[in-house]
Amino acid sequence: MNTKTKSAAKVPADREEEYRLMQRIAAGDHGAFDEFCDRYSPLIFSTAYKVLNHAQDAEDVAHDVLLSVWQKADTYQPNKGTLVTWICTTSRNRSIDRVRSFQRRAAMHDRFETRLEGEKPEARSSGRSELYRSDARSILENAVVELSPEQREVIELAYFEGLTQRQIADRLHSPLGTVKARIRRGLQRLRSMMRNQLDDEAEVLMSGLSSR
Repeated sequence: MNTKTKSAAKVPADREEEYRLMQRIAAGDHGAFDEFCDRYSPLIFSTAYKVLNHAQDAEDVAHDVLLSVWQKADTYQPNKGTLVTWICTTSRNRSIDRVRSFQRRAAMHDRFETRLEGEKPEARSSGRSELYRSDARSILENAVVELSPEQREVIELAYFEGLTQRQIADRLHSPLGTVKARIRRGLQRLRSMMRNQLDDEAEVLMSGLSSR
């Protein structure tokens, strides 16, 4: 018995139809994908909405889930659960990830504001310059969220808590070389993401991170 036949033999009888549908999608069948969308889009949206309680966010998650189905339909394993269970689990996890992303952004914003409140009044700018810095901080906040967890951790410790690289290494119980490498890669990615949005302001906001 070949692998394909052996795999098919494990499919429960009541899931053969949905398994075939997913296999057709995995093979690039647009008709099968349209059929999937018609059948399951309402379920995906409702599952996301229960977590997010926001229509636009739920629609965004639904779009991401459908894209994932088109790209990874072959990962569905019918012997581990029904397609509905797989869809609901995927939708719920994506929704939770979105909530956590919002929470990280909010926490990051609070730390930015706390840091700014501690600056000396004479060092603060005003008017148009202050507005520009506000936009710059917002862009930096969004960019930091997109870093890997390891890079984000060291950047936050350096920028928000003002720790030196040696202090970060002690805090994380990591080699100093590892911390330096993560900060370097994190800064490189930040600069790359912000290159087309900010000029010198990006360097001002990130100054000191790579040298301490």
